[in-house]
Amino acid sequence: MWRLVSFLAATLILSQPAMIQGMALEDELRAELARMREQIKRVEALLVRLEKEHAGEARAIVQAAEAPPPKPSSVLKLRQAPALNTPSMLPPSRPESYAKTPPRFDVLLQMRGDHFRDPEKIDTFFFRKAELGIKGHISRNVDFSVELDPVRPDDPFRRTYIRLTHLNRLHVKLGLEKAPIGLEELTSNAQIPFVNRSEVNDRFARAEDLGVHLESHWDRWLFQFSVTNGGRRLLRDDNKQKDITGRVVWAPRPWLSLGMATLQGKAGPERLERDRYNAELKLGSNLTGFQSEFYRARDANVWSSAFYSGAYWAIPTQKSWLTHFQPVIRYEHIDQTDQDRLRELRLLTFGFSLLFNEHRSKFQVNYLKDLQPGDARKDEIRAQYQVEC
Repeated sequence: MWRLVSFLAATLILSQPAMIQGMALEDELRAELARMREQIKRVEALLVRLEKEHAGEARAIVQAAEAPPPKPSSVLKLRQAPALNTPSMLPPSRPESYAKTPPRFDVLLQMRGDHFRDPEKIDTFFFRKAELGIKGHISRNVDFSVELDPVRPDDPFRRTYIRLTHLNRLHVKLGLEKAPIGLEELTSNAQIPFVNRSEVNDRFARAEDLGVHLESHWDRWLFQFSVTNGGRRLLRDDNKQKDITGRVVWAPRPWLSLGMATLQGKAGPERLERDRYNAELKLGSNLTGFQSEFYRARDANVWSSAFYSGAYWAIPTQKSWLTHFQPVIRYEHIDQTDQDRLRELRLLTFGFSLLFNEHRSKFQVNYLKDLQPGDARKDEIRAQYQVEC
């Protein structure tokens, strides 16, 4: 009996520290759980506050993610003034525009039909253009461009030159390029809102000419200068005089540009005076805008004053196969000091374009109304389908 009591007493004495230790651990766990509950409450309160503060931003993000992507026609593509984006100039610091390797191929195809009110003229369909352009990169600062138009087999070359870009703000083109006079002439044929460029442009602008062409492009300014043969395209004027052409454009706003240009030269073996003075204004882009140019020109002893003004408005559509409907209107006027009625002009052009993929694929219809007294020109309808890729 005594032994049993002694054993129980010893067991009780030895178990007291373990019991005390277990009670202390339990108290510590309870305290830790209490702290965790307090932290969870604080986190929950913080989440509720953040949710209230950013609920508007979250809804905007969700709505933007769920909204359908904008149509290509509604995306604003014009980032600089229109006159600084004419194809006669190439972006100074962007050699990637040439898609260097392999060379890039560009195609412009225009199928046209003309209907004349004059019974002596023949209604006809024809390919107006079938241009193939090749652009490539020779080295870091040397590019080339070749444009061919097999529709004119006797004169197939268009803008064909070597471009040197060793200086960031001064580029040199050697070869066949458009002399820098006439905003409409310097705008790519594919980007013209009308079936044709104006007759004012055809009469007094210079088209491609063989020589040396310089260009300096700044944020709001464009300077162009050329020394050329003066015979347009591959022809060579039959005198020793070279044509000198200069152009300056100021673009204070992305939707506004103002420019002036001049050409000084002589024509033929008799070296008759051939001078041009040009002023240009453009509002908007080649989709929606207004454009006007004024020419004062001298050919030998005859002075001409001419201008055109054109407006066009591309109305976006909701159809998947049509991006814009574009009504157009233009007035042209030419006066000469010799008062040659057959060379003077009063012409109104109006019509519309269906833009299936903006200017890259479009169908155009223009009606030309002769306002010259005596019906010297006759009226006509021009229709054209264009594909550019």
